[in-house]
Amino acid sequence: MLSNMLDIIIILLVGVAPPLISLWVLHRTQAHYRQIMQINLDANVNPRPLKLKALPPADLTCIDGYGYVIGSVSCKYNARSPYIRCTVNPSGPCQDCRHYDSLS
Repeated sequence: MLSNMLDIIIILLVGVAPPLISLWVLHRTQAHYRQIMQINLDANVNPRPLKLKALPPADLTCIDGYGYVIGSVSCKYNARSPYIRCTVNPSGPCQDCRHYDSLS
């Protein structure tokens, strides 16, 4: 009976240990971050906000029924997609492409 009880206690400890360790590490990391932020505030350092801005490709065109597409829309191989420029040459560029074939 004592052996079964000891086995159950060991199993419970093994099951509870990882979340407790994780919470302890999280608490220490947050305390460290708060300390760094307090030092920055005391030193009057203002962190600059990140300015992530994706610029549209220069050859972005709006087509009725498709929406925005990139690449030369007069080419037969244009993928008609805002993500892929061409079915033959997806990364482009369209200028001087040896696969260019006009729609007409």
